[in-house]
Amino acid sequence: MARFSTWLLDRAIAKERERRELKRKERLEAVFQALEKLSRQIPFQEAYIFGSLAKQYRYFDESDIDVAFVGLRDEDFFQAMAFLSLELGVDVDVVQLEGHPLREKILKEGIRWTRSG
Repeated sequence: MARFSTWLLDRAIAKERERRELKRKERLEAVFQALEKLSRQIPFQEAYIFGSLAKQYRYFDESDIDVAFVGLRDEDFFQAMAFLSLELGVDVDVVQLEGHPLREKILKEGIRWTRSG
């Protein structure tokens, strides 16, 4: 079997991987800013970003955003989801951490956000 170099393909894959990682970091910063705005409208204690956005090199352009809240009231649940989705221009899945089956995993692996100030 003939051997050939894959350096060009390897370089293209590495470049795309770095582009996606930069996009993930930019998106994460946008989520932090959106949570700051949301916290001025809806009361909650803290939030955790989890899923692909919280994992290096796992975020893709088509990925949704997963946010878990501590202290988010039931009556504010859909308003929080709609606000974040509109603010970020992407689907946002929202969960309430209280009693959630993945609570410990999210607390351990998620990126914690708290209100500044």
